[in-house]
Amino acid sequence: MALCFSHTAAGYLAYEAVRPAGGHRPALLAAAVALANGPDLDFLPGIVLGHPGAYHRGMTHTLAAVVLVGGLVALGARLAGRARPLAVRAALWATAVYASHLLLDFFTTDSVAPHGGRFLWPLSDAWWQAPVTMFPEIVIDASGRGAFLASLVGPHTAGTWAGEIGRLAFTVAAVHLLRAWQGGAAWRDAPEGP
Repeated sequence: MALCFSHTAAGYLAYEAVRPAGGHRPALLAAAVALANGPDLDFLPGIVLGHPGAYHRGMTHTLAAVVLVGGLVALGARLAGRARPLAVRAALWATAVYASHLLLDFFTTDSVAPHGGRFLWPLSDAWWQAPVTMFPEIVIDASGRGAFLASLVGPHTAGTWAGEIGRLAFTVAAVHLLRAWQGGAAWRDAPEGP
């Protein structure tokens, strides 16, 4: 499945899509990155139990989880006193950011059966993967904590990690260049003062 840097790039794009002009909003950025990477928290129970992949690509990687996250964000926003339109916008944004994880995973090479994800569970047990994938995979050894870590980090994974870091760096640089260009265009188009 896609790795954390690609998911973080998607979260960063979602953050920039709603960030108002001006300074950065660290809490909003943290929320976007957490939502985009959230489905992979399913590794944690397996790591604690000594079988890292035991729960991966389970319930957190489904459209049901996407809907649940949106509902929880809407509820949280309403309980925090936000107006209904703002709560709905926050929920739709959170839903899209969380769903970006599933979309990237759909387009990631998965050479170990079962391939892809059960995105439509509990409605369907079918596994889905794009016929043409854009992201390489790292084959995870889920037999134990040490094997899991060794399968993630090593010379055999360096190219994949470098590609992931490159995608994130390119995304951030492209957004900053676009914002700078837009700011310059606004400055050039401003009417001259007296």
